[in-house]
Amino acid sequence: MKKLLVAIIFILSLFLCHAQPFIYEINLSATLINRYEGFEKGSQVKISGVIHEALVEPYNQNRIKDLYYIRLNEQLSLVTRGLVDKLNFECKTVQDIWNSEIIKKVFVSLQNKGIQKELRLEMEQDALEYIERLNSNGLRYNEPYLENYIYGLIAKIAPVDFIDGRPENVNVIILDDASLNVGMYPNGTLMITTGILSCLHSEDELVAVLSHEIAHFVLDHQIQNVNKAVSRKKRAEFWTAFATGVTAVAEGAIAANNQNYVPGMATIGMAILSSSIASQMIDRLGMKYNHEQEGEADKLAKRILSILQYDTNALSTALAHIREVMETERSDGMYFASFTHPALSDRIMYLGNSQMPPDPNFEKEISFAVTSTARKKYGNGRFRQAIDLVSQNIVNEVAISEDFILKAYCLFALYNNYQSNHEAMSLINSAKEINPSDINIYKAEILAYLRLGERETALRLLQEYESKLISLFRKDYSAHFIESELSWSKNMQIKLKGM
Repeated sequence: MKKLLVAIIFILSLFLCHAQPFIYEINLSATLINRYEGFEKGSQVKISGVIHEALVEPYNQNRIKDLYYIRLNEQLSLVTRGLVDKLNFECKTVQDIWNSEIIKKVFVSLQNKGIQKELRLEMEQDALEYIERLNSNGLRYNEPYLENYIYGLIAKIAPVDFIDGRPENVNVIILDDASLNVGMYPNGTLMITTGILSCLHSEDELVAVLSHEIAHFVLDHQIQNVNKAVSRKKRAEFWTAFATGVTAVAEGAIAANNQNYVPGMATIGMAILSSSIASQMIDRLGMKYNHEQEGEADKLAKRILSILQYDTNALSTALAHIREVMETERSDGMYFASFTHPALSDRIMYLGNSQMPPDPNFEKEISFAVTSTARKKYGNGRFRQAIDLVSQNIVNEVAISEDFILKAYCLFALYNNYQSNHEAMSLINSAKEINPSDINIYKAEILAYLRLGERETALRLLQEYESKLISLFRKDYSAHFIESELSWSKNMQIKLKGM
């Protein structure tokens, strides 16, 4: 085999120019499932290196033939489907898993299609432009602690090096959105919403979800899917449609940020982002995976969980939580288009028992995302779901003043009786103990006293609120918010004095 391979390379070299080969040192062991070129079935072999050679036609520099070899017991062997199908890899580390999967699933595809640098560059530019628009329109959730926590997990999961030569690193963007979305873009950006974070209840589940998405990226599924597509929208046509949609998102965010705090934020804009725009993006960037690809990513996630000593059923548990939220709200997530019945139930059943108990320590880690999601649930009129979320923070003793105020507003929306109104007042008092300077407490307290029929107290608080707003205005606080609240306060005082 070695002599034949040398002869083939020699013949190719007569017609092609050699670029400098890339060599990656690795340390993998494998067992041969069947006999292969002098190696008997059941033989133990060592893969100590990967060599990538790009052969360029001398009269057409745009034509490149990419060849990948593995050093098999110090014997150079061209990577072919016939070879990789005979190798049963033994993986001791996460990097071993990724290296073996790239050898088995990616190299053969790269040899058939080439690196496709232009396509990869175009897809990277699309992803970067989309991300820039998210950033410029304030749709990114900037929370350093949560971001740092997720990066700490990714450092355990993601490949340190890509032996196929990809230069990307996995990076994270948290999207301030209550929808159940997570996706890995072809430039290595993993986008995850506060909504999906808040429906997970253990670090094991988050590691499972992250591993699943990183698996799609490592296996090069996005490029494969774009190659299979019959046609793609022209870049200019796509971005014209995108700009229209993102303008609507921006308008929703601006309107929400100028609203009185009751509290409801950019939920309408986010809904647009999560449907029409996200749908265009996943099609254009090859992120709509088929069942085979989802199955591959699921299996890899389980292997990663096992090698990192997490619960191997954690992905099943995460999907069960996602299904529960989807069923409760009769909704879906754009990145979970294949998670409809019966596909989602089948995957949960295949992946194993999904009865992991919640981990309060993990729930504390993601508490800010929980608050953000609860805020949006309230804005969407999903008051019971918002109560469940903030109650989680309250039980775990990490609730901020907004959590207590949110729960009070939800009680106002759902009930109007002695018990609920007094519970709301108790929650507002708890918010005041935590952060007495929170301006939003005034309005909540005024509404609570009105519910309790104590108009004189409410009138006194309105006068205090007006004075507070005027002092904030002098400190260059948000002019629109102050003007709006001052108008409301003055009108409410007139109303109460006349009653």
